[in-house]
Amino acid sequence: MKTKEITRTVIAAVIAIIIAASSAAIINTVKVDAASYEGTAQGNRSQKVEVINQLPEKTTKLNQFAKAYYFKATGKTAKGYDWTYKTDTDNVKVKCKYDFTAHKYTFKLVGTAYGLNHFTLKYNVSDKKWASEKMTVFVDSQKNIMRTA
Repeated sequence: MKTKEITRTVIAAVIAIIIAASSAAIINTVKVDAASYEGTAQGNRSQKVEVINQLPEKTTKLNQFAKAYYFKATGKTAKGYDWTYKTDTDNVKVKCKYDFTAHKYTFKLVGTAYGLNHFTLKYNVSDKKWASEKMTVFVDSQKNIMRTA
């Protein structure tokens, strides 16, 4: 009986030594330097901040935040051009540049305060005809603007 117990003890000790040696070998082969590892939580956080700060200066697309939203249109009157707008919230500033050679309007909308705005832009396409463009724009807390409809 004692021989079987000694054999079991020796076998258990040999197995424990093999497991310890193989674990040590695996740990020594895997090298990770926390300072240079790109997948850390801090690394991901800083990457997200960079993406947020890389908003475009301007956009003409729907559902894209930017510093300014641009809308282009064509029209001509005897005096050149005329335009106006209606809004349900006073959180957008509107500027217009008109190209007298090409007879094109370029409207620039910039957010001034947080909120949703239902907006109608009106402009002359001829002396007697007005065109209107209905828009829904959203201004975030950073005054970035996005046209949603």
